[in-house]
Amino acid sequence: MRRLLCSLLTLASSCCVQADEPGRVAPSRLAWWPNPELLRTLRTSSNVTVQTPPFDPGFTWKEAVVSWNTAHAEGLSVRVRPIWKGDPGPWYVMAHWCQDTNTSPRTSVRDQSDSAARVDTDTLLVANPATAIEVELTLSTATAKVPADLRIGVSLLGSETTALEPSVHRSAWGRLLTVPIRSQADYPEGVQTWCSPSSLSMILSHWGNQLAYPELLQDVPQVARGVFDPAWPGTGNWTFNAAYAGQYRPLSACVSRLGGMGDLERWIAAGMPVATSVSYAQLKGSAEPKPGDGHLVVVTGFTSTGDVQVHDPGVRRERVVRTIPRADFMRAWNHSSRTAYLIWSRNSQPPPGGDGRWPAR
Repeated sequence: MRRLLCSLLTLASSCCVQADEPGRVAPSRLAWWPNPELLRTLRTSSNVTVQTPPFDPGFTWKEAVVSWNTAHAEGLSVRVRPIWKGDPGPWYVMAHWCQDTNTSPRTSVRDQSDSAARVDTDTLLVANPATAIEVELTLSTATAKVPADLRIGVSLLGSETTALEPSVHRSAWGRLLTVPIRSQADYPEGVQTWCSPSSLSMILSHWGNQLAYPELLQDVPQVARGVFDPAWPGTGNWTFNAAYAGQYRPLSACVSRLGGMGDLERWIAAGMPVATSVSYAQLKGSAEPKPGDGHLVVVTGFTSTGDVQVHDPGVRRERVVRTIPRADFMRAWNHSSRTAYLIWSRNSQPPPGGDGRWPAR
């Protein structure tokens, strides 16, 4: 698994490449429940518990990452339960979450491992490929009612390399989005570790400008405080970053494993930047990752020949916008099984396509 360790490094210069023929990757699929009416609800005197119906992605899976969005919970706890051919396993706690840590804790939960599965901060890894999954949220709310803005997602990564990469979406080639620039190098306290909140700050500010919503125009330290996970510890918990973005009324957000470059091209063609988890060494052209070199960059466009424009928060501000050779980017992104933060306006829809790797709305 990745653990984010961001540093000030120089990337290799761009070169022009042509799109490769589609290869094979592990399949992935995101289940998305956009409103509470789709959930099973159990009320108690002090909190509300909701469960998703069992989700079968149509393939056996090995990893699960949960997402949730709501602005109206004083605190919540997230659990998941893998299922093997109708036989449910134990529940695993994926997170305790709250916007205000003076009210409730915000933390992942360590030391969860048994013969069936283990929790690695934000990811459940099963020992043997599972066939389905359930998600459960217990929320503390002032009214003991399910928040109307609650959305839940879970991204499942297949256990075998059986899916074709998505086809190239050339309408994105030559499109370079204008996205606010953020650099973790501006902050001594975060120069080595704030790549994830710096990337999220760029995307939030992009949407703040697009939607004329000033509350989204946040600097890096504010986002870093809002996504900090003391159990990791650090600011790179994937699910916390998505939950932070998804708490704002105009936005929806989730963590997903995408299929390849064609998926990113569809988001860029729709005008939506995407944060991606990569190996920094491979992003610079290395054939192999280095221990602890996980990093977040924002994909903001493609050159006319299909190379990738990124906003890289791990370098000085004047060098944040750069172009990465397509093959180097794909190799680096594969290191995280193509993990992405997907953030879109609730008044619009994500781009078409995706074959279930992101919500239809």
